[in-house]
Amino acid sequence: MSEYSLLLNRCNEVYFTVSGTFGKYRCEPTWSWQPPSFHDYDVWYAVSGQGEMQINEVSYDIQPGSCFVIRPGDRVTAEQNPHHMLTVLFCHFIVNDITKEAAETLILPDKRCVNFREMSAIEPLLQQLIELAHRQAEDDPIEINLLLKLILTRWIRESERQSMPHQSYYHKQIILKIQDSIRLSLSETVNYESLAKSVGFTARYVSKLMKEYTGITLKETVTKLRMERAVHLLTETTMSVTEISSALGYTDIYTFSKLFKRHFGYAPSRLRSLHPADTGNDE
Repeated sequence: MSEYSLLLNRCNEVYFTVSGTFGKYRCEPTWSWQPPSFHDYDVWYAVSGQGEMQINEVSYDIQPGSCFVIRPGDRVTAEQNPHHMLTVLFCHFIVNDITKEAAETLILPDKRCVNFREMSAIEPLLQQLIELAHRQAEDDPIEINLLLKLILTRWIRESERQSMPHQSYYHKQIILKIQDSIRLSLSETVNYESLAKSVGFTARYVSKLMKEYTGITLKETVTKLRMERAVHLLTETTMSVTEISSALGYTDIYTFSKLFKRHFGYAPSRLRSLHPADTGNDE
């Protein structure tokens, strides 16, 4: 199990509570940060501006989307670019063991900074966290715990992705884009070259990537996604098997049923018999 998986599992075993300071501020013109050694955790995020932070003598550039998680005992200093002053969101928190009710530690990756490419994945969550911390209503600790878990989960996932070789990450993004395109056009005849051209490659190269990362080719991926959709339509709609076959781009029910049985080991009519919502006539 990777260090990221271990950290995610640990986050599920504890609960988080706000401690110390939190807020959203635009740093003052002469601002520099040299806090004493931390006794709690701090999630620190740059909304705008530029600067540099050192954590345990490791330097990180600060830019919009930079998100740091600082743990107890860390030695931290930071400076901003006076021509691009920082606006930051931050929140101190502590980690409590669910059973022991005692402060516990999280073993964080050595690299404490993640630069979010999609700032919308993290910034609104931090904003909600700080609003809840300011409000301090009776039920807010539950939501604060869940928000911090979600923030840390996204931080860990992004940290893991950025530790991957760039080419590997890039290839996986291509695969996800192709899969999304297929899902949106399951009823259409697939033009494999046009599909691959949308990500700048040939169908042969995309199929090779698919096989390498998912274990199945591009053509097999189309069938797999159609069969997954077929299960949903068979179990959650009143469409007949014939209608489903046509809706998924098959010209005859025989071909659809044959592929379905090959994929799942039983006929679509058997699955439908277990979910008798259908009011049409299956042919």
